[in-house]
Amino acid sequence: MNINPNDVLTTKFFEYAKLMAKHSKMNEDTNITPDNVYQEAYKTNRKLLFECMKMGHLPGSAVLGMENVLKLYQLAQEGRSCIILSEHVSNLDVPSLFLRFYEYELDIAKEIFEKFIFIAGVKLNENPIVKIFTEMFTRIVIVPPRTTKKMEGNEQFSKELDFAKKINLRSARKIMELKDKGNIFIMYPSGTRYRPWNPDSKKGIKETMGYLNYFDYFCCCSINGNNMPPREHEDMTKEPFIKDVLVFNFGEVKNAKDYIDSILTDNDVNQEDKELVKQYTVDKVMEEIDVLHNEAEKYRIKFI
Repeated sequence: MNINPNDVLTTKFFEYAKLMAKHSKMNEDTNITPDNVYQEAYKTNRKLLFECMKMGHLPGSAVLGMENVLKLYQLAQEGRSCIILSEHVSNLDVPSLFLRFYEYELDIAKEIFEKFIFIAGVKLNENPIVKIFTEMFTRIVIVPPRTTKKMEGNEQFSKELDFAKKINLRSARKIMELKDKGNIFIMYPSGTRYRPWNPDSKKGIKETMGYLNYFDYFCCCSINGNNMPPREHEDMTKEPFIKDVLVFNFGEVKNAKDYIDSILTDNDVNQEDKELVKQYTVDKVMEEIDVLHNEAEKYRIKFI
């Protein structure tokens, strides 16, 4: 009888999840309100998570462009507001980033990681099994634009939309409160994981422009490799855990205002059309992420 090694690894992954569940707050704060949008990392299960994720990271897994992260961190310590705009491929992107920073050769990488605040969608709190993993990292929870757009123009969802707006308003205020206090925010401009069968899942959402306007400096990040590729059923508890070479590539640190100005000045964009400007800007950000992704793949392919 041939046993699929991926099935064995997936079984081990969920065995770790069961161990973590014993000490988790997986059933707390599963319903997001304006009063609990900010959630600090609950680190009790970090050691188990480290062991669990290490099963899936093959030799060659790495962080590229750490010099750019160090520069962004220095700016944050000087009181500048900083954000990373990252590619999004998996529900395990953040646990993978955790492992790569905690295994990095410079001890300061651990210190930097603990200054990350992730912008996370509400659904990462709603499923208790998923929350076992998300609760270990500090985050500000939002109702994603893709969700609110589905509610707009439909009276049936008017109350839900109003509540979602209240959540997002409180989240925005919390971001403004914390952005100048030495933290580095991480958000995903696509607003969702990339799914190869859905090209729109790779398209940046125009609301990213609002984040660029919030912050002084930013850099982009690509993610190559995936320990838990999405499936069309959208249920993380039924997605396989696989081994892969995981590579995070951080790009050049840029002044956000200068970046936006240069894009609009160097290109023929109708600046009177505000929605067009937003989408055009985030399209350029996604192009930068693609460049980083292609660069990282040249490094990664040597280990596959």
